[in-house]
Amino acid sequence: MTPLPEVRLALGLRSTAQSLGVIGHDAGVFREQGLDLVIAREETAGPDGVRGLVAGEYDLAEFGAVPLVQAVYEGHDPVVLLAAEQTNAMYLLGAARIDAPRALVGEKIGVLSIAGQTGVSAATMLDRWTLRREDVELLELGTYPAIYQALQDGRIAAGVLTADYGVAGSVAFGLHRLADLGQELRFQGPIVATTRRYARAHPDRVQRAVTAYVRTIELFADHPDRVLESMKRHLGFLDHAQALAVHDFYSRRFQRRPHPSEAGLQRVIDLYAATSSRPALRLEDVWDRSFLDRSLQA
Repeated sequence: MTPLPEVRLALGLRSTAQSLGVIGHDAGVFREQGLDLVIAREETAGPDGVRGLVAGEYDLAEFGAVPLVQAVYEGHDPVVLLAAEQTNAMYLLGAARIDAPRALVGEKIGVLSIAGQTGVSAATMLDRWTLRREDVELLELGTYPAIYQALQDGRIAAGVLTADYGVAGSVAFGLHRLADLGQELRFQGPIVATTRRYARAHPDRVQRAVTAYVRTIELFADHPDRVLESMKRHLGFLDHAQALAVHDFYSRRFQRRPHPSEAGLQRVIDLYAATSSRPALRLEDVWDRSFLDRSLQA
């Protein structure tokens, strides 16, 4: 048998929102589309994730839109292909002892990276709450499990986490929402990206991969029995009841026609436009919709 062409994928985070590649791989969806999907790296979020994509360490990536747009402003060529969600199901979660934003003064907030989407979002909320940056420390912890564990251990007072961690942590040790970052900031949620160089060199592989993502979203919504074990294994902390609750939450959020939010991408573009020496980006500078349009027409 002729081996299938290999496509390497990196995942930014251990979260349901960035698990579709794993789910599609485990369910055989990518093989059905004629691809051998290899999970090359996990938990490579923020600027490090984009650097690896641009350097060619992997061919596709699931991560946040903020570092991707920042990289395009810096002259690199990552590009958005699709987005299961139009906004982040991402929250600033407080420990049980934190009853209001003012209680964060003198405390630490866990983020993945200060320059990435979690750090930028947390800093923006502090500004909205008129809390000075010197009064609240943003602590880089690198992964969602590390943030979750630091909250559980009491080493930080709050952390930026996705809905799956909020569901589990509210029951386990009283985590609660201080801010719904998706609704407050309306930045584009997680995206699937490649580089323009890779798309030009391997358009058929990119097309097959985008179609596989569309089919995986359909599978997620219609056949929970085929995705729950992948979710539990990927996240590593959900019991069966929690996995069902998280699946129900995301099955109502994931789009069957997974276009990114034009307004959400524009907000991220505008975030960096004021500080960049380059001309303001256009949507088409960061998003190639042609592959998704063809997959949806098939």
